Amino acid sequence: MVEPDTNQNNKISPEKLVEEYGEYVSILCYRMISDSFIAEEAAQEVWYEVLKKLNDFRGESKISTWIYSIAYRVIINYAPRRRLYDTKFLQNCFDGPDVRIPVEVDYDHKLWIKEQCDRCLTAVLQCLNFEKRLAFVLRDGAQLSYDKIAKIMEKKEVTVRKIVSRARKKLKNFLEGQCTLYNPEGDCNCRIKELVEDINLEEEYRKIENMIGEANFYAKSNKILPKKNYWKKFL
Repeated sequence: MVEPDTNQNNKISPEKLVEEYGEYVSILCYRMISDSFIAEEAAQEVWYEVLKKLNDFRGESKISTWIYSIAYRVIINYAPRRRLYDTKFLQNCFDGPDVRIPVEVDYDHKLWIKEQCDRCLTAVLQCLNFEKRLAFVLRDGAQLSYDKIAKIMEKKEVTVRKIVSRARKKLKNFLEGQCTLYNPEGDCNCRIKELVEDINLEEEYRKIENMIGEANFYAKSNKILPKKNYWKKFL
């Protein structure tokens, strides 16, 4: 991710900021909140705060750290409204009745399947508490460094590493047996498994991994699944 010029002698362009970070902020809000309407509201409030305070930014930190810190403070006011699900509840969702693709004419079936996968992956994160979810999404989703996450969450780096490690372990234990994209060899009973296999979504994941090296699961997902730019209507 390229950092815009933060020299005080240069005015930071709001358009440049939303171009660079709009999608990342949207993904962060959605992964943290899951309800797309509330996530959109949160993302728009993030950009309202960013633009309101932009003239006060003095470059003491990287612009991305500053934006994510504002996002953190906004999201913390929205995320507690969401209940915390346990893995038993989520497993029932995965193993529920088979899903059928809508039959409307000209409906983009591939996009619909990706949207279902996106909802599933976001729902899985709801088994993590707020702290674990945020640290995990910032690290494995947004690909931020541990020291940057520590500044955003106002914690020690060693603490953030432990939080991310615990989050990864919990998600891995669940996804290995429940997600055909995470573990193609696993005993997956996902209700959209056949649809995912029909469009060969696994192959798209492999292509992404080949392009960007050993990409983690959520980083690959963010590049393949539907894009969210919740800042557009606001700006």
